[in-house]
Amino acid sequence: MSSGKKKELEVFGATILGFAQACIHLNIVAGLEANDLIKDIEVNKWYRFEKLRDIERIVIESYENVEPILERVGMEMMQIWYNFGPGKQIIDGGVDFLHFQSGSQGYASVVKGSDELVGSFKLVKLEEKLGKALIYSTTPFDKNLERGVIIGGMSAPGDLDYIDVNNDEDEHYFNIEFH
Repeated sequence: MSSGKKKELEVFGATILGFAQACIHLNIVAGLEANDLIKDIEVNKWYRFEKLRDIERIVIESYENVEPILERVGMEMMQIWYNFGPGKQIIDGGVDFLHFQSGSQGYASVVKGSDELVGSFKLVKLEEKLGKALIYSTTPFDKNLERGVIIGGMSAPGDLDYIDVNNDEDEHYFNIEFH
């Protein structure tokens, strides 16, 4: 029997550290406050989702036009994941990333909590021959960061020449074009 209480939203330590490392690689101002926030983070432990939000907030407050910066951070997180993490062993190409990220091994492996808090990241449509895909996302992640994650994850293997991800019409629907 359920107590009716929502299970708190948590994020895997590797995600928090990936965000921080991407900021460091990109020379994004995060300062001592960010260092204090991540100093005790362990890669394989779970943390309150707010921990990631706290670091994200530092970046948001440091820049006037933060959207392209968060997109770039998402891209860099996936480059790090692919080149220095398990990425090369998991995916062989950019389209593989779409399947991985939308499956239980991707997004669902780094966030946990009640279903309504976790949301979902679903590959709605994939037309490989046309170079088109559609993802529907109700995750709690910033959609600019998420757009960058998609671009970075698809571009990391190096088999695609062009990747465009657009969610201008509805922030939850990512229209993807790739060649």
